Amino acid sequence: MKSISQDQIILIIGSIIPLIVSNVLHMIVVKFDYLASLKRPLHVGWFGPNKTLRGFIFVPLANGLVYLWVNFPGGWLLSHLSPNYQLASTLNPGDINLLNLVMHQFLIGGSYGLFYMLFELPNSWLKRRLGIASGKNSSTNQWLFTLLDKTDSALGVSLIFGFMNDHHFNFGMMFQFFFCAAMLHFAISGLLVVSKIKKSF
Repeated sequence: MKSISQDQIILIIGSIIPLIVSNVLHMIVVKFDYLASLKRPLHVGWFGPNKTLRGFIFVPLANGLVYLWVNFPGGWLLSHLSPNYQLASTLNPGDINLLNLVMHQFLIGGSYGLFYMLFELPNSWLKRRLGIASGKNSSTNQWLFTLLDKTDSALGVSLIFGFMNDHHFNFGMMFQFFFCAAMLHFAISGLLVVSKIKKSF
């Protein structure tokens, strides 16, 4: 695999940081039961009571806003992209209307947040079929379900990352993004448990 370039590092950082922030904020919202009126399960029988409308509204919106802030058109982070890089011209405020750029970045961030949430559903569905209660660990193959818990969302955002940043799925970049996102998911989950924001790893 070719070594990762500066442009790829910038794009990965700009995509992962918002996901970290929006998911920590979501854990705080859940812990203190903010936006309780949106705490409606998507389908208790399929996914259990913990997968709610609140998460599917809050995470994409929060991630869209944080992504826009981190990747503001013409801002510090993206200004370090190579002048020849594919996104350099499309993210130049002098080329098109600034409002369109802002909406473009917000929608990209919102898409990351939505795919993050969507790719948690198959794992939840599988656990319910196996009789594993929401928020509980399996008594058998615990390592497998822990791995699934920490990589399902990373897979989802890796797919949208590959499409958004190359439009023909650069599998090298997608793997690098997946590896970074999964490792950070493990690390952040541990920190959330230690800080008692999250109940279990």
